[in-house]
Amino acid sequence: MTKKVAVIGGGIVGCITSFFLIKKGYEVTLIDQSAIGQEASWAGAGILSPLLPWNYQDNVNNLCFGSADFYHSLSETLKQDTGIDPEWIESGMLVYDEYDKDLGMNWCQKNNIEIKQIQIEKKSCLLLPHVAQIRNPRLLKALKIYLIKNNVVMIEHKKVNPISDSNNFIHHLQVENNINLEADFYVVASGAWSSNVLNEIETPKIRPIRGQLIQYPAIKEKLPYILYKDDFYLVQRQDGVVLGGSTKEDVGFDKSITEEARNSLQQKAESLLPILKNYKIENQWSGLRPGSDGNVPMIEKHHKYNNVYLNVGHYRYGLTMAPKAARIITDLITLNG
Repeated sequence: MTKKVAVIGGGIVGCITSFFLIKKGYEVTLIDQSAIGQEASWAGAGILSPLLPWNYQDNVNNLCFGSADFYHSLSETLKQDTGIDPEWIESGMLVYDEYDKDLGMNWCQKNNIEIKQIQIEKKSCLLLPHVAQIRNPRLLKALKIYLIKNNVVMIEHKKVNPISDSNNFIHHLQVENNINLEADFYVVASGAWSSNVLNEIETPKIRPIRGQLIQYPAIKEKLPYILYKDDFYLVQRQDGVVLGGSTKEDVGFDKSITEEARNSLQQKAESLLPILKNYKIENQWSGLRPGSDGNVPMIEKHHKYNNVYLNVGHYRYGLTMAPKAARIITDLITLNG
């Protein structure tokens, strides 16, 4: 008999987890308190690499390795099956931070990552030629269609009540409007809201961190790479649109955008790429990242409930970590099923 898995959270982590589960033959229900494929997954810039990987722990980078190749292959599948191109591009990334030069060179050589030193306007910069990007909104739109076509049941705009059961096995979860969500296994992948689902309100392990971005219209100039300096990046899409981001703000579940952030991001963008002074910002938005200590997620079976699994706390790199994290969760469920 086919086993059922309920995935709580329809961002990129929940969607990719569902993708791997159906490949293993599970019957999957994907539920989200908002629309599938929104929130932080939609809001990000889609860079398929930790911004400066040499500044992170090995376990963070290990979860990110191989994601660019995975999304390249997935993009071809989605384009063929849905007609939507997620716009995977190997842009490369140019890093202007000179103080990271030796650390970056040594880390890349140790991990067999291609890196070059190049001169830009008499400054020594680092070039990571194989860093790729993907256009998140298009990816998530295509992925949603693909999952529906492959029999994933989607429940949108329904909030799951916090898990509270005296037993060590969950038979069902309560959803608002008195809906019971029944499955053999449950995967919590609720991003910034994961602590609410896990009933960890008093001492939450996952906390929302707001990130704001700005968007310039399609510009005539072609950027040769993703540009990065002082924890700020510029990413150009296939149609010429340029994104700049992002802030890191510990403000709770406040998704509002601020003039202060807009001005700061604009100053950084136009300092890094002066031609942007010729264009007006056309959009600004925010997302709530699932903040965790050191960017280290929890990808594991729940410490109490034998049929509940955690895929949470990916902070800035949910997109990049999602493929490997989903494999780990799928393998754990298969092992314990």
